[in-house]
Amino acid sequence: MYLMRVLGTFLCFLPILSVLLEQQRSGWLIGLLAVNAFVWPTLAWWRARRSPSPLRTEHQNLVFDAGAGGFWIAMMAANPLPSVTIATILLADRLAAGGFPLMKKAGAVMLAVFMASWLTQGMALVPWVSQRTMYATLPLIGIYTVALSVLTNSIAVRLRFKSRELERIAMMDPLLDIANRRLLEKRIDHELHKLQQTCRDSALMFIDIDNFKEVNDRFGHKVGDMLLVTVSQILHIATRQSDTPARLGGDEFVILLPDTTLDEARMVATRIMDAAAVIEDVAEEAVQCTMSIGIACATREMGNVTDWLQAADAALYQAKRDGKNRIFAH
Repeated sequence: MYLMRVLGTFLCFLPILSVLLEQQRSGWLIGLLAVNAFVWPTLAWWRARRSPSPLRTEHQNLVFDAGAGGFWIAMMAANPLPSVTIATILLADRLAAGGFPLMKKAGAVMLAVFMASWLTQGMALVPWVSQRTMYATLPLIGIYTVALSVLTNSIAVRLRFKSRELERIAMMDPLLDIANRRLLEKRIDHELHKLQQTCRDSALMFIDIDNFKEVNDRFGHKVGDMLLVTVSQILHIATRQSDTPARLGGDEFVILLPDTTLDEARMVATRIMDAAAVIEDVAEEAVQCTMSIGIACATREMGNVTDWLQAADAALYQAKRDGKNRIFAH
């Protein structure tokens, strides 16, 4: 805002000065113009920086800019080219900075100040534009418009980046930094559509930490959370970049394994169970970790995400019924 204000007030200074000199206006008015052009930007920056609410203060500064624009339009006797250019740029700038509410407020202030100042000047009107004033206005039209476009584009790029980052965060489990159910179901649906078009195997793995409630009850939720973090790290290490390890909820994890046969999925499950078996302590507490794992390969009869999840869930419960700490695949 500071750099744009410095640029804008300087570029506005040129055509306004040209008109004031042509109309032989007083020295104090030209001095006031110089203060507005070269002192006000730094003062506005200082106000915003020291304010407990910089955004609100900057909006006030922008409204003041609009009022100053209305004053100088009146002092120029509404000289058409610089007046229309300054008014248009001020309103467009307010729209870019604060949307329609700020633009409407700034427009109302600009009009009110213009009318009050214009009446004190006897409603003077100079409808012609000199060649000097025309050339003095061209940098304002060209340079500031391009600068505003560059700034707006820069903000739009940053907003797109932030939007993607927020979308990524919304798709991740906040504790474990792995996919949540929303992202998992999205990728499962995508994989099912691909499987309908190609002849290949893909597997879905359901993982449940055995006796996790007992860990929470005995050692507390802090140890339980650290155990979940440890398991999620194991899943990251044991899977490929193309796989999607996710937390379904509680102590239940799911891994989507694209382009993976049932035997290959068993090997991945075995690596995970072996890594979990060597866990001896979590958060300085003696904790043993075993898992029950169910695996289901996708079939052409599976019409949606729920069908595949239910098949893997059924395999998991079969592993639990068989005595836990084992793998069941079908």
